[in-house]
Amino acid sequence: MWLGILGFHYSKTLTLIMKPNVPTNLPPSGLDRSDALHPSSILANEKFRSCSLEAVRPSTKDEKNPEDFIPPPPLISCSDFVPRPLVELLMRRKKNSALGVKWLKGDDITNMEGAMHSFVTPVISRCEINGDYRYNPVFGGHGIDRFGDTLQSSRTDGSKRKYQLTRFVVLSASVQMDFEDARVMLSACRLEGSETIGHDLSSDSAWAILDKKAKQDDKQRRAYDESLRQHIIYHLTEARRLPARKSVKDLLDINETIQLLELFITTPIDNTDKIVGKFTGLDNGQIVSVEILFNTAVQQAKNELAALEVLCPQGYVYTYDPASIFARKIGAKILNRLMLAALKHLSDHYKFENMRVFGFNNYADRGVISLLRSALRRQEHVIVTSKQDLFNGAGGAQGLYNVTYIPQASGAMLVIHNNSDGFGQNIETEAMIGSLDGAIGSSSSAAASLERNRKDLLDFIW
Repeated sequence: MWLGILGFHYSKTLTLIMKPNVPTNLPPSGLDRSDALHPSSILANEKFRSCSLEAVRPSTKDEKNPEDFIPPPPLISCSDFVPRPLVELLMRRKKNSALGVKWLKGDDITNMEGAMHSFVTPVISRCEINGDYRYNPVFGGHGIDRFGDTLQSSRTDGSKRKYQLTRFVVLSASVQMDFEDARVMLSACRLEGSETIGHDLSSDSAWAILDKKAKQDDKQRRAYDESLRQHIIYHLTEARRLPARKSVKDLLDINETIQLLELFITTPIDNTDKIVGKFTGLDNGQIVSVEILFNTAVQQAKNELAALEVLCPQGYVYTYDPASIFARKIGAKILNRLMLAALKHLSDHYKFENMRVFGFNNYADRGVISLLRSALRRQEHVIVTSKQDLFNGAGGAQGLYNVTYIPQASGAMLVIHNNSDGFGQNIETEAMIGSLDGAIGSSSSAAASLERNRKDLLDFIW
């Protein structure tokens, strides 16, 4: 079965189930809300990330006060064609940090395994964060506007002590399409000198994840990565193959591809046939499959939104920051439109019942909000706005996040992203000002939920 474009006919009736086999057992979520702050169990002068990590380690987990917050493991929402052993590798075997690098000698995760992480999305149902994200170039770029501390009675001896104020959010550690260099998604979807025939690894009983020692051998690793690339091609192209570069006719340039996607987004009819078999030439001379890019975006959006729908019965306010570093080899504008095209495709067939607001950070792409409204035209209950308009509060103990003017957002969960990396556990190791990943990681319990050695990390795979 081809798992890319869904191939539905346009229908007046929207269905609620984006992914089959909805899990009956989910990570702890409760009925939290993001539009109110609460005292954490972390003292004012303690490092939030370190204390959160300590809370899930076996040596201290049983010693915690029953009333203290224990960061839950994620719900890992992945595409059907991802081999399950690969999910464990991607979640447990990342290196400590991957800043500007992909696979290196000695690593566990190869470049095509990193590409496969695009189809594996961990979503944390309850994440505590001690401030709202703010980008300020004057103060080094990425940062957190802290809520401050509050005086509370100690849960152990009753004495008054200061604890950090926090907000409950949902954190999606989705991995954006990685076009930081040519070795990951660009390698997966570009055309070569000869035709590439796709191959379904699930039909190959002899296929297995290459062990770490064998991955250090260039010849074995390249052959293994090529098998994963063929697997992606098989599942994300209707023809189950990519043609040779020289055989492509009617090649689109970047501007023509953007126009194609914008027409798809703004046309009421869901005509995916316009995307099948289309190719675009990039400024770096590479030719890539628009079909694979679109279907990757569809899989990413479906995995994430399906998880949010089951984790947030109280509703959710979805926020999105476009790729920047990960867009270097293709451009953020085309990636934005691929995401919106995928969103439009899903929106034409499914009701995002629990989505209340979609906030898109349009600081570098001012025309994107009108396209987003077109993409979500069938979700009449969803408010579309810029992400910046959701964070105009006073800051400090009041928080920057402010949805008091949007009744539909009352009591809903705020969904944030850390722009996760497919190769490194940056959320656990990166400093505050290094990136969005570092800012969110150092100021929240997210690293504890994603801790690579926690026993229950893989308890909830969908």
